[in-house]
Amino acid sequence: LFAEICVARDVLTNNYDNFRTGSNPHESSLHTDNVRSTSFGRLFQLGVDGPVLAQPLVVHELELPNGMKREVVFIATANNSLYAFDSRGGDTALLWQRQLLTLPDDRMLPANGIYSTPVIDRVRGIIFVVAALIDGNNHRYVLHAIRLTDGNDAQDPVLIQGAVETDGTRIQFQPTTTRVAVQRAALAIAQDRLIIAFGGDYFEGWVFAYDLNNLNAAPSTFCTTCASRDSAISGIDYLDAKCVALGPGGGIWQSGRGPVVDARGKVYFFTGNKQHVIKVGCVILPSRNACSSCAKDGGCVCQGTRFSEVCRGSDVCQANHSKTQDFFDVNESLIQLDAQQGLKLTGWFRPKNWDITGPEGLEVNDLDLSGSGPVLIPGTQRMVGGGKQGVMYVLDVATPSKPCIATLSETCIAAEPVQSFQVAPPPPRPNQYYRYIMGGPVLWARTQAEGGARVYVWRQNDYLRSYLISDRFERCNADNPAPTTSHNCPSIAQSEEFIDHLPGGILAVSANGTDAKSAIVWATTTRTINGPGKLMAFKALPNADNNLEKIWDSDSCVEDRLDLGSDFVPPTVANGKVFVATNANRVEVFGLMPDKKCTDEPLPKSIGPMMQ
Repeated sequence: LFAEICVARDVLTNNYDNFRTGSNPHESSLHTDNVRSTSFGRLFQLGVDGPVLAQPLVVHELELPNGMKREVVFIATANNSLYAFDSRGGDTALLWQRQLLTLPDDRMLPANGIYSTPVIDRVRGIIFVVAALIDGNNHRYVLHAIRLTDGNDAQDPVLIQGAVETDGTRIQFQPTTTRVAVQRAALAIAQDRLIIAFGGDYFEGWVFAYDLNNLNAAPSTFCTTCASRDSAISGIDYLDAKCVALGPGGGIWQSGRGPVVDARGKVYFFTGNKQHVIKVGCVILPSRNACSSCAKDGGCVCQGTRFSEVCRGSDVCQANHSKTQDFFDVNESLIQLDAQQGLKLTGWFRPKNWDITGPEGLEVNDLDLSGSGPVLIPGTQRMVGGGKQGVMYVLDVATPSKPCIATLSETCIAAEPVQSFQVAPPPPRPNQYYRYIMGGPVLWARTQAEGGARVYVWRQNDYLRSYLISDRFERCNADNPAPTTSHNCPSIAQSEEFIDHLPGGILAVSANGTDAKSAIVWATTTRTINGPGKLMAFKALPNADNNLEKIWDSDSCVEDRLDLGSDFVPPTVANGKVFVATNANRVEVFGLMPDKKCTDEPLPKSIGPMMQ
């Protein structure tokens, strides 16, 4: 168990590895004795030209054009810039900068931001990044392959474009200023393919796979809800602005987490809800489901049953498919794609409560499964993760023993979860919906002989929690999946710190192998929603009272406080330093300080914590 995972001293991808464990097991400098207010704090800042929404990446001993070897940190910004800094800081820290504002035809356009974490191919010496541009009423997304050493192009930039075909209709990837695509999920490398995913507003979920050796070759494409885009059950054209207020959805965003890539080259995502919403005066076809009810033969005219201006379309809580039934919507699902077979859908899972009415219905309550992303338990074929419902799942994604073709009725991976449970009871009314898992889980891999692997998660309106895990959660009564409203798998330890607002805690784990004294859970969050940032460190193993002890907090010393946070970006822990992204146009760098100064002053008054 756990033999497959391999993490170098580099941080080349979001959440440290392709399994998205969020763990760096090669941190030998920082440990629970020296990460203290007297010896650990802010070393310096790396200033950039915009908010940082992507996780900083690190390459150790990169040989530069002058022959010197340096540890280099790479930072992408919402102003479409990519930076390379010497991680030691100082006046000469900036090695190079590129602002990515041109299309492949050399037209310069306004920046729309780099939202996703790039990915680095260390062997090729390339960092891949997607920059968004505004072209009149259209949004353009350009894929860049940039040399690590000098910031120059390793291949020509490529405009991301493609199409899928269903029922003889070719559906193009067409983001606009009204149908907004968002390239939020981190990039990933699946063997020799570069994986890029999109969500958005009023837009489908899309995935592209590019050949790393030739980005100009046409990519493979996959669309999560293009069956509805082509022919919705409601009979209404999703592109008809007169009647459609929202749809078709099924986006991939995962709070910026990248897809899981397993050893077979299979790629895994969580998707969001479909939420087809139509406007007053438009006809809803006859239907009866949790989202829509119309008994009239000729359909029902929307009178505004949800809000004053819109109604739910009749296809929201129905599984839609093409006429040939070989193409179907995979909203509110885990999807498994084979990058070596043109992003073929080879398996999928959808919670049974995706289409029900009431407070636990995923579609009707906007409880996206894609609020966060999955983690592959190393050494197994089990996936763990959860989304905005606050439910954790363990899913078996093993290859079927017999050949299998994925259809609406055949999932080709386990149709039932191995386990499912609420990580904590829902908050009291009126905040019962605000229990989102946005930034977790993360996993510290250890064998049973070494004390067992641990999973950590910090849900909104909850505490930091830890669980024992093998190929399932241990010490709980969730061997048989219970109703997802049941809190039937209590955590084995939790913090005293409580977060009552988005995004909860965005986590990372650092350790020197399996040494318990070295293991630290790091968390970024904000003191109040969209407010000052905060970095915390906890012992990864609990004390005798099953408490995950907080050992350091950036608010404890004036010198360490963060003006602004950056939602959803995990801290990057590498080689004795912690890199924290912020919306204040800089990355804060923390580390060991032999002569640490700490001024203890009360925090500035604020409006207090906020609920969503």
